[in-house]
Amino acid sequence: MLHSNPTWFNNCNFATTKTNAMRIIQSFSLFSLLILAFSSTAQYDNQRIVSSYYEFEEGSTELLYSDKVVFRAGPTSSAKGIDTLEIGTEIEIVRRTEETSSLNGLDWNWYKVKVGRKTGYILGGLIALDQIRYDDCLYLVTIAGVDQSYNGYDYQTYKVRVRVIIANNDFYGHEADLNTNSFYIEAFGNRGLEGVDNMLRINLFAESCGTDGGEIYLFNTDSKLIEGISLSAVSDAGAFWYTESVKFPEDEGGWDGAVHYEREQGEYINEDMNWTKATIHSLTLKWENGQFTPNIKEFEFGEDE
Repeated sequence: MLHSNPTWFNNCNFATTKTNAMRIIQSFSLFSLLILAFSSTAQYDNQRIVSSYYEFEEGSTELLYSDKVVFRAGPTSSAKGIDTLEIGTEIEIVRRTEETSSLNGLDWNWYKVKVGRKTGYILGGLIALDQIRYDDCLYLVTIAGVDQSYNGYDYQTYKVRVRVIIANNDFYGHEADLNTNSFYIEAFGNRGLEGVDNMLRINLFAESCGTDGGEIYLFNTDSKLIEGISLSAVSDAGAFWYTESVKFPEDEGGWDGAVHYEREQGEYINEDMNWTKATIHSLTLKWENGQFTPNIKEFEFGEDE
C-alpha cells in the first residue's frame, strides 16, 4: 500500500514495460579499490576523480581544506611549525614524501609544498582533494574513513566531507556517506529550486559491477549545506539494474515548482535476445522547509511486479 499524499501528488504513476534496450550502468566495487592505486590522478570527462588513494601531482596548485593548519619544517606532526594557514590557502605541491600520518580514519602521505616564498610540509589529509567555485562560493572536498566490524570481519566505509567558503572567509560544511571510495564533483545554480542558492553534485564513480554509482546533491542555502537527495545507480550486467534520477524545474522536461523523480529497476530475461523487463516509478517532489516531500528514503513504493 502507498502512503496517503497531498492533492498535488496526483501525478504519481507506475508502469511496467518490456524493452529491447539493454541498460548497463557502470558501478564500482569496494573490493576493486586497488585498481585506483595505479591511476590516482585519473581524469573522467575532464573531471578529477578523487579517492583516499589520490596523489597530488607535482607542480599542481591546491587549496587547504582544513583551517588553522600548521605549516611544518618536516614531514611529521611533531616538526617545528613555520606558520599557521587558513582554510582555502593556495599551496604548490613540490613532491609527495614516503612519510605518513593518520587523520580522520585514513593514512595520508605528507607533501613538501610551497606557500609564497616558504617551503615546508603539510599532511595530505589537510589538503582539499578537489575544489570548485560557483559564483562567490568555493566548495572544498575531502574523505574520512570509518572502521566497521560485522560478524568478526573488519572493514572500512567512507564519508565525503564538504566545506563551502563564502564572503570574509566564513565557511560551513556537511558530511555524507559514500557508497564507493571515489567520486568527482560538479557545481550548479539552484536549477529553479526556490530556497536554494546553488548546489554541489557528488558523482560516485563506478567501475565494475555490483556497487552504487549514483549521485549525492548538496544544497547550499547561504547559511548551511543540506543533503537534498541521494540517488542510486547499480547493476550487474546480464542480471539486473536499479537507477534513480531527478529533473529539476530548469532542466529539460522539468516542471515548474517541483522536482520530477524517477526510479527504474529491471532484470534481463534473455540476454542473447536483449530481452529485459523493467518497472518504472515516478513521483513529484516538493522542496519545503529544507527537505523534499515525500521523503524518498521513507516512501513505500509497494511490491514491484
